[in-house]
Amino acid sequence: MATIALIWELGSDYGHIGRFLPIAQELRARGHRPVMILRDLSRADEMLGPHALEYLQAPLWLPPVQGLPAALNFTETLFLFGFLSPPGLLSIARAWRQLFTLLKPDLLVFDHAPTALLAARGLRVPRLVTGNSFAVPPRLKPLPAYRWWEPPPAAIRLADTEKRVLDNANSVLRALAAPPMELVADLYDAEATLITGVPDLDVYGPRAPENYIGAINTVAQGAEPCWPGKRPTRLFAYLKSQYPPFEQLLTALSRTEASVLVFAQGVARQHVLRHQTANLAFSEKPLLMERVRHECDLAVCHAGGMVDVMLGAGKPLLLLPMQTEQNMTCRRVQQLGCGLGYTAEQPPALLAKTLGKLLGDDGFAQRARAHAEKYRSFSNDAAVHRLADHCDRLLASACPT
Repeated sequence: MATIALIWELGSDYGHIGRFLPIAQELRARGHRPVMILRDLSRADEMLGPHALEYLQAPLWLPPVQGLPAALNFTETLFLFGFLSPPGLLSIARAWRQLFTLLKPDLLVFDHAPTALLAARGLRVPRLVTGNSFAVPPRLKPLPAYRWWEPPPAAIRLADTEKRVLDNANSVLRALAAPPMELVADLYDAEATLITGVPDLDVYGPRAPENYIGAINTVAQGAEPCWPGKRPTRLFAYLKSQYPPFEQLLTALSRTEASVLVFAQGVARQHVLRHQTANLAFSEKPLLMERVRHECDLAVCHAGGMVDVMLGAGKPLLLLPMQTEQNMTCRRVQQLGCGLGYTAEQPPALLAKTLGKLLGDDGFAQRARAHAEKYRSFSNDAAVHRLADHCDRLLASACPT
């Protein structure tokens, strides 16, 4: 039995746990011991406890970093997580090393975990880097700009930040007696790299086809959907209650000629009472997405993992991005013609108009169905098995002959 550490360090919400759950179940079915090392444990027992899966808290950089301009690429994002402070970065890296020593993993699987990757450099443990395309940046110098649809950022700034992160990371590696890096992208050195997505939705643009295994999400657990009213069109909304125009969005949804089912974690009771109608209902529990995605006609979300879930079933999207990665994903979906985006900076009246356009133009649904058909072989189960197969191969190659 091999011990396999599944590591999540950066990012919010629970998409990473949702990705790890089916992977861990498959690895355990193959006789391994999966142990998750997680950024956020607040819902770990709710999601993982029923499956008796092990989990630990990840070492994290906690001090807020202020006064920096908006990040141009992932190199600059690393400044927010300790890469501006070699002593602090070394502390986090040593904590990761100590955790690895205690756990004695036979394989390390990283999902959006740059500091853990730094700490693992030089260890004689095979590594597999995975995650969505944003979590696996291309091996370029400098790392590509986030907002690729705008004029290129100043090359001198990108070169300066590349050097600064590289110098700070290498000072940590010297202290750990680990091999130095020649470029920031070397942080993602691994024996295998697998993107849990498809080329058309890669936020950085398509890469070699063998890099992609398809999206992995937990879609087979949750409450059964109960659609309000009897309207023929069904709209599902997966929302954050802290979304700035949350009230305006609920109002726009309630005015559509659709049966609307909303899941918004932590939604206030006052919102439910104010907006629940004969054709709009709130679910208090996460829903069984395998059912939801096949029963709905349109989905509304913030351009996170729900994009893969819905486009995998051929459903068009209204996307409400709230941060950089979501903006990048939104752009790709709009390029494919499978949905439209709305930003909180736009006039509220445009929200209802955009919803109406999606509901009234079947072209979006046709293109979404074509996307699903194109990637029919990239099913959730197939992706899980492909990743587990890679784990088995890495374990076999690491065993002494």
